[in-house]
Amino acid sequence: MENPKDTTNVHLIYANVTYEDILLKEELDSLAAKYPGRFKVYYVLNQVSCLFFVAILCFHIYRASLTPAVWDGGVGFVSKEMIQTHCPAPAPDIRVLRCGPPPMNKAMTGHLDALGYSPDMQFQF
Repeated sequence: MENPKDTTNVHLIYANVTYEDILLKEELDSLAAKYPGRFKVYYVLNQVSCLFFVAILCFHIYRASLTPAVWDGGVGFVSKEMIQTHCPAPAPDIRVLRCGPPPMNKAMTGHLDALGYSPDMQFQF
């Protein structure tokens, strides 16, 4: 990202089970803030803890003058719509790198194929 001659853009959909499972969140958020035109991250949680919402609700009730932090990422499994919204459309210069457990990779292959990403655009590791 720091090389001005490299114009690569990165759109990361980062799926985790819970908020606490997000590795390197501060670093990723820092990159997104430092390179807003070149690095975008969208977080997806499979489970949003009830305690998380209770804490926000209590914070909002007792500190009504402050804006509570709320989860603004995705919830559930990564969907075709999430990919369509947060990633560039298929094109000859687009590559999709994916990493995850086998069921997730199988689902992603189906979503990406349906959206028009050809097999030579998709890489799994």
